[in-house]
Amino acid sequence: MTSNVALKRIIAYLIDYLIITLISSALTYITFINPRYDEYIETSQAYNEILQDYYDREIDANELTERTQELSYELNSNGYVYTIGSIVITFLYFSVFVYFTKGQTLGKKIMGIRIVSNKGKELKMHNYLIRTFILNGVIMNLLTLIAICFKESTYLTIYTVASNFDMILMIIIFLMILFYKDGRGLHDILAGTKVIDVRDEANLAVEEEHKEEKEEVEVIKPKKTTKGSKKNSED
Repeated sequence: MTSNVALKRIIAYLIDYLIITLISSALTYITFINPRYDEYIETSQAYNEILQDYYDREIDANELTERTQELSYELNSNGYVYTIGSIVITFLYFSVFVYFTKGQTLGKKIMGIRIVSNKGKELKMHNYLIRTFILNGVIMNLLTLIAICFKESTYLTIYTVASNFDMILMIIIFLMILFYKDGRGLHDILAGTKVIDVRDEANLAVEEEHKEEKEEVEVIKPKKTTKGSKKNSED
């Protein structure tokens, strides 16, 4: 059951990540929102050309890394609207939206799973905010915004550290979801949450309802009297 929910969680996360990426990318291409639109498009095209050269085997992996690092600063600097938009949309989607949908993103809705309290309590907004901050690349994006305020060499150092930290954090979270005894990731533990299968939740509710009905019937049902007690009552 735990492994089944874990697989659903990973698929749901990929669906949600795609949704966030598409919305954030759309903001970058709206000219009146992004004042560096032309510079961003130019840098993005140059970046894609380098990737294409690598796919065509015109450059090796070392040259790819070297040339993309040179463009990374310009790309993130000109695309800061994407980074800011990604942070804002991530909190709105994974915290505010999920709070009002009682623990379900679109991905979780599709996969039939839901976020609930690990202690059976009603979840508050701060529970979802903690989950969002830990899981969804917010730390990475915040550090990227800070990094572009410095010169290129400092930016590359901060960005590299942030990227490695984010990758390690994600690996730890996914390994915990897959192999931890109750399938809770680091973000679940810190936020006091867990993810359950909606069908299991519905089945449990039905079982509880039947149990209550059975107990009610047993309370109402009269006790049988023995022959001896009947005779005594007649006397």
